[in-house]
Amino acid sequence: MFLDLEGATMKVLSEAGVLERSERFFSTPSAMARHLFFYVTRCGHYYCDARYDFNENSEVSRLESHRNFFMEYVRKGRMFFEADGDKFTAEAGQIALIDCRRPHRFYAKGDAEVLWIHFDGANARDFFDQIVAFHGGKHALCPSPGSGVERLLAEIITGLRGGEPLYEVDYSRKIYDILCGLLFSGSSGEHKADKGPITDALRFISDHLHENLSVERISEEVSLSPAHFSRQFRGATGFSPHEYIVLRRIDEAKGLLHGSRLSVKEIAYQVGYHSEVNFINSFTEKVGVTPTSFRKNPM
Repeated sequence: MFLDLEGATMKVLSEAGVLERSERFFSTPSAMARHLFFYVTRCGHYYCDARYDFNENSEVSRLESHRNFFMEYVRKGRMFFEADGDKFTAEAGQIALIDCRRPHRFYAKGDAEVLWIHFDGANARDFFDQIVAFHGGKHALCPSPGSGVERLLAEIITGLRGGEPLYEVDYSRKIYDILCGLLFSGSSGEHKADKGPITDALRFISDHLHENLSVERISEEVSLSPAHFSRQFRGATGFSPHEYIVLRRIDEAKGLLHGSRLSVKEIAYQVGYHSEVNFINSFTEKVGVTPTSFRKNPM
């Protein structure tokens, strides 16, 4: 379910291709929001026709409120985009995510209804890069049904329509929830159907952490191809299988360093390393101190 945005007083715009029942709002973030939060600089609920065509050469694109990150959820119709040298289409039910500091254009070829926000702040750049990377470089994404992306965008627009600029932490939470929903959803939502195998894989890794764990071995255990397993594992957990295994071995090693009298070498072999040197190097890289230093001063 989503909020009905048509019941409030609308702001009539003079933007070509944007129909009169559309609305647009601006928000100037506080210094604290710029430093700590995700924040919105402008947002809108647009009804467009084929005349709508926004590009980076327009006067608006040079404003600070535009030169940040942009996400647009398509409720009806479709929208067309050019970003990072790529051309793509967002269909109804999809969301487009682009960086408006880079060359860009978005336009309609027919009737469309969209919810959109410009946002920035906190680690927005890291989120943007990671989401795009997780989706194989794609900028048009399919939010999973339970992610609430449409509802959250609608709530942000409704809040700014009602003049609630002081509740910046609430907007930050909503943007964070949207970004997490995009980060952990497959481009077609297919990872939801594969959650059973991924759960089985996590259990298998936990039970066999001290053994030689390759992607091939784990994927065979859960009846998936190595490539499909790796893609679905990352989509469900945010980790590559290798990274997840390394971190869980480090966690196990921390417990043994703090709660046992085993030597560093013994611990290395017990958590699945075949070399004390490799274990020490891996532990130091991930934790920031050597296993011996950690044992003396557990963090």
